[in-house]
Amino acid sequence: MGNSKKWRQLMQPKWYVNTVRNMITGLAGGYEEAVDWIGRKESVDDSGTTNASLVNRLRDEGDQIFPLGWAMLLQQVDGSHCIAHAIARESGGVFIPLADIGDIDNADINQRLLEAIEQITKYSQQVRAAIEDGVVEPHERVAINDDLYLAIAKLQEHASLVYRIFCEPEKGDTRECAAPGALACRSFVES
Repeated sequence: MGNSKKWRQLMQPKWYVNTVRNMITGLAGGYEEAVDWIGRKESVDDSGTTNASLVNRLRDEGDQIFPLGWAMLLQQVDGSHCIAHAIARESGGVFIPLADIGDIDNADINQRLLEAIEQITKYSQQVRAAIEDGVVEPHERVAINDDLYLAIAKLQEHASLVYRIFCEPEKGDTRECAAPGALACRSFVES
């Protein structure tokens, strides 16, 4: 493997490219809308089709990368958390979006629990179907992991809301987070 190909795989792994591509194609206007949001100029190639600079940044053999800032902007436009989920999964974690608790009531919390139960059911069905023949195939493993991830995320989102709304805030000495010297709190008073 050449140095440039190795560099590209390190700087822009396939999971990132696939996530960005899926997010862009999920936009109502696809690549054209993404170009408008990012502010890149479009050009027309020899075949007469629209080709944006962002398409070049997502090519497998390209020499450019798609900046994370652009991906985060498109994620915001899309109203999803697909980039955050992909990064969390690749890092061995789970991304839990925090809802604005001012807009949450008991019915919303219960709805999140029902969504978590539904996702656990999907996970269970995936596992059951995959082990039916006694072997979990690679594509079945991917599907199981996808449903497991979503089930964990939904349960964590529910738990987060329960704790944020119904638990008293933990009281502690915040001085450890403050800057040293004159800016640090000199006394701790519990209310």
